Amino acid sequence: MKHPDFAKRFKQAVTHAGVEDTQEALARLFNVSTVTIWSYRNGEKLPRMSTATRIAETLGVSVDWLLTGAGKGPGELGNKEGSNVVQGPRIQGRIPLISWVQAGAFCEAVDLLAPGEAEAWLPCPTAHSDRAYALRVTGDSMTSPYPGQRSYPEGTIIFVDPEKPLTNGCRVIAKLNDEVTFKTYAEDMGRTFLRPINPSYPSMDITDMDVSFCGVILGAYTPD
Repeated sequence: MKHPDFAKRFKQAVTHAGVEDTQEALARLFNVSTVTIWSYRNGEKLPRMSTATRIAETLGVSVDWLLTGAGKGPGELGNKEGSNVVQGPRIQGRIPLISWVQAGAFCEAVDLLAPGEAEAWLPCPTAHSDRAYALRVTGDSMTSPYPGQRSYPEGTIIFVDPEKPLTNGCRVIAKLNDEVTFKTYAEDMGRTFLRPINPSYPSMDITDMDVSFCGVILGAYTPD
C-alpha cells in the first residue's frame, strides 16, 4: 500500500525545517538507513511510531500531522495564550555520543560514524559540521567551585565540533601523550595553555608540546 500523502507531508516538513535534504543527511538526522529515507520520500511505507515521533519532534510538527495530516503542521506548533511552555530551538541534526577513546580518533581524518557505532544519537540545537560529536564529562577538573561561573560537572553532555576554529578562551578537547582531555584553551604572552576551571588542578603550558585538537565545544547540557 502506497502512502503518497505522507510522502508529501514528510517533504514539506523537511523543507520548512531547513535541514539538509539528502538521503544521507536525513538518514543521519533520524538514525535510519538511506533505504528507509527513500521509502519515506516515495511513500512506500510509514515509519514506526517511535521513529515517527523522533522525526516529528526534530522537524517541528506533530506526529499526528506527519502520519495523518490531522494535527499541527510546519509553523503551527506555537504557544497557546497563557502557556508557560516556550518553543525550543530548532534541532540542527543528531550527533553521536561517543567514548573518550573514540574522541581521540577525531583528531585524525576518520570516516563518519555509522548509527551502531555510537552510544546514542543526540539532537543538537546549534549548527555544526558533519564531524561533530558529543561526550559525557568525567572527573571534576572543569567543575567550578564558585557560584555563577560556567561549569561542566561530571555527567554533563558536551557537544564538540572538530571543524570549529580555536579562539582564545574557548573550551576544547585536546589529545597529548595519547590522553584526551577537556580544558580551556588560552593564549597569554606568546604562549599557549590548557587550563582547567577547577583551581585545584594545574594549568598546562603546551607551547612546545605536540598537541592535537579534537574539537571546540559548541555547547552543553546536564541530563536529569
